[in-house]
Formats: sequence, C-alpha cells, structure tokens
Amino acid sequence: MKIKLTPQHKILLRQKTIAMYREDFDEDISDFKADQILDAFIEKLGPGIYNAAIEDMKIFMMNQLEDLDALFRK
Repeated sequence: MKIKLTPQHKILLRQKTIAMYREDFDEDISDFKADQILDAFIEKLGPGIYNAAIEDMKIFMMNQLEDLDALFRK
C-alpha cells in the first residue's frame, strides 16, 4: 500500500521535521534530507499506523451499531 500526501501536507510535514531537528537535535537539515526522513517513516511506519487506525474505527463502528441495535430493541 502506498500512502500519498497532498503537496500542501508534505510541505507542512517537511517544515515540522526541519523544526524538530533544529529544536531536539540542534541540527539544521535540508529540505531534501527532511523529505528523505519523511519518506522513510511513511514507508516503514505508515502502513502499520494506517491499519491500526482502521481496526480502531471498525471497533468504534461495531460499538455504535450495537448501541443502535439496543436502542431499537427496547
């Protein structure tokens, strides 16, 4: 699965990555390096985070359906 970001979102994440490196590591990084870091995180961590979010949403929706079912069975 390929996770795609809008150009605006990628710019925002790039800026946040650069700021984080500056604040946390006292290191300035280029836009290119920030993009490489983001791409690596998205590739390696993105699918797991996405799948966990989908699973959480399934549980939430099932609970909502159970509540709805209980409401109409009264």
